[in-house]
Amino acid sequence: MKKLLLTGFALVAVLAQAQNSWVPQGTKFATSFGVDEMVIVDANTVWINAYDGSGAGTYPKAVSRTVNGGTSWTANNVSGPGTNSLASDLAAVDANTAWLATAGTSASPNSNAIWKTTNGGSTWARQTIGYTGASFTNLVYFWNANEGWTGGDPKNGVFETYKTTNGGTTWAAVTGLPLPSASDEYGLTGAKAVSGDHIWFGTTKGRIFHSTNRGATWTANYSPALDFGGGAAGGGVDGSFAKMAFKDGNNGLLIAVDGQVNATMYATTDGGATWGDPMTPTGTWFFGDITYVPGTANTYVTTGINSNASQGTGSAYSTDGGLSWTIIDNIPGIEGGQRGKVKFFNATTGWAGFFSDGPTGSEGIFKFSGNLALATSETAVKSNLKVYPNPATDVVNVTSNKKIESVNIIDLAGKKVNGAKGSQINVSNLAKGTYILQVNYGEGAVENTKLIKK
Repeated sequence: MKKLLLTGFALVAVLAQAQNSWVPQGTKFATSFGVDEMVIVDANTVWINAYDGSGAGTYPKAVSRTVNGGTSWTANNVSGPGTNSLASDLAAVDANTAWLATAGTSASPNSNAIWKTTNGGSTWARQTIGYTGASFTNLVYFWNANEGWTGGDPKNGVFETYKTTNGGTTWAAVTGLPLPSASDEYGLTGAKAVSGDHIWFGTTKGRIFHSTNRGATWTANYSPALDFGGGAAGGGVDGSFAKMAFKDGNNGLLIAVDGQVNATMYATTDGGATWGDPMTPTGTWFFGDITYVPGTANTYVTTGINSNASQGTGSAYSTDGGLSWTIIDNIPGIEGGQRGKVKFFNATTGWAGFFSDGPTGSEGIFKFSGNLALATSETAVKSNLKVYPNPATDVVNVTSNKKIESVNIIDLAGKKVNGAKGSQINVSNLAKGTYILQVNYGEGAVENTKLIKK
């Protein structure tokens, strides 16, 4: 047998990719409650709210939070919302402050509302806002402790949305949104994406509403998706839904699912105004949820919760904007491999939803273990990448048989610390140590190698 000698970085990269995995953590929710929405405030602080995954059709108003990276979670029930109302969306800005949107009908008092906690979820207070029994509250998001936005279904023929600049003490109605395209076009609970000042939400007619200024003004465009919510509003396409994620105000991915089994991926470069032809990704990817990994050039993660899907359940990542995918885990047809709602804070820190095994259990959510910054896209293979001098003191040169668009320097925590256009980068301001040098070839293709700063 031939013995292969790996360079130090090659060994690190191989081990990193092999060791990408998920570690279970206990959310302390009731048994079979899953993760509905998730907000990662920082590497230690995460908020989630629950949905009933047992099939019993209950509407839990339960929120759980960790302040130590998931080592322990604390769950609390939210008192106040009507019994038959549902927790529709969640926002948070620190370990103490969060907002929960609830929705329902006039038959359930206090259904349509925004609730705020300032003590880590122990108690919640209803905020004064214009939602009524004729409303249906879908979404809430806060950019900081003061500035937030919430949106609901159309009321009196227009989409009902509000903004606040004082943490929700007062809310002002947002006017001028595009009108519904039909009487059965509605928004969906939790169906939003945010990147910087940009926010998007999807509808039951496959339209994507987009604001570039934190919800002050809006445009709407049709997407390739038939429906963002499985016809939940009664007028959509039954069994169809869509998921979207954006890495910035222009670039993002959309997964459109027809009949719960046939999924197609699309990319946009203009904030969702238009979408190209269906992509033909290589490798296995999933259609349960999708998220962009902050701090990376073009890395996304998809998860799958449908054990009847052809690719089974599990998760996968792409470092080239969805062109090629690498499995993190994949357990065909086994519910234990379900990976639900997914979010990442950076290349080393992320969570994926599962189902709780009870208030004293050890399951309910998975924390990512690995480093996606060390991953290399398949489209970058055989590039004959050369980096010199390495170790480096001042300027680093990069050559390849592919056209180099730009070069980034990423620390071992997955944070981008330097970047430059072209094939040369100045690293004189970096502290001594080991970094990842990431080469961007254009069209989403990237390649990583190790760089040592002297």
